[in-house]
Amino acid sequence: MHLKERYLAFLLCGCAPVVVAQESPARTVKFVLAFPDGPVAELPLSHPQGISVDSRGDVFVADTGNNRLLKFDARGKFINAIGGFGWNREEFDQPLALSVKSLLDVFVADYNNERIERYDKDLNFISSFQSSEDLEPTLQFAFPVGVDISKHGELFICDSENDRVLKLNSFGEPILSFGGFNWGDGRLESPVRIDVTDSDVVYVTDGGSNDIVAFDYYGTFVTRFGGRNLNHPGGLAWAGDFLFVADSGNNRVVAFDRDYRLAVTWGSKGSMQGAFDNPVDVATYKDQTYVLDSDNSRIQVFQLMDRSTH
Repeated sequence: MHLKERYLAFLLCGCAPVVVAQESPARTVKFVLAFPDGPVAELPLSHPQGISVDSRGDVFVADTGNNRLLKFDARGKFINAIGGFGWNREEFDQPLALSVKSLLDVFVADYNNERIERYDKDLNFISSFQSSEDLEPTLQFAFPVGVDISKHGELFICDSENDRVLKLNSFGEPILSFGGFNWGDGRLESPVRIDVTDSDVVYVTDGGSNDIVAFDYYGTFVTRFGGRNLNHPGGLAWAGDFLFVADSGNNRVVAFDRDYRLAVTWGSKGSMQGAFDNPVDVATYKDQTYVLDSDNSRIQVFQLMDRSTH
């Protein structure tokens, strides 16, 4: 069956079409809400690049163009903001990615400051991770573009300078890098975002190959997939049986099942509900998917539903 024949278009709240792959079980995508509806702390969002949702449902956004970090509740109500351009505490120079998988810590990839900043859930500064020239070259990093923390408290960083992933132990000490130029089938051309699952699988979106590359917890290559369906993929996040990916170049969201088969896709270029303009990152909370719609300066929230219950 031709690819175009595998999709059905559904109207989303009478606005933008949602496109759902005809796989079993068949599913539809429901629009839930979008936020913010105006400036936040007196500034409109400016090219936001990173989003993450904690276990309580609070939403954290890297408002990159404004060099700040924003916090909302699960319904999009503004809670707090920190930041501004700089290199001191609570200052950033192009914050690109976030990880807030627990209620305790917020980790921020502060790109041009070449560091990972750590804050508590109320956005109070805790510490900073930076590379040292005293370390051997394979354990150094620069210009981080992605960050995630595992259930064991170990940090994984997308190192854009060296096109690889760096792993830090729970004390913040670098212990391993992988995905570099000598990694064979697991070589990363341009790592973008990273997600470490509860089953200790590390997934990396590779902007150079348009693939999603999977490694085990110790950096051994497992598989790569998605390249034929993706164009400049951004952030990714597992929820239930699906891996959601921000398919930025195609202005849509794509979901793969646990066998890495394309299962669901929705969105097209535009500004209406359900449409996107450069969706760069995704996060999940319970049965909802939060999409950072960067050039529309908003977060859109969707619910994936079994068609029989729609």
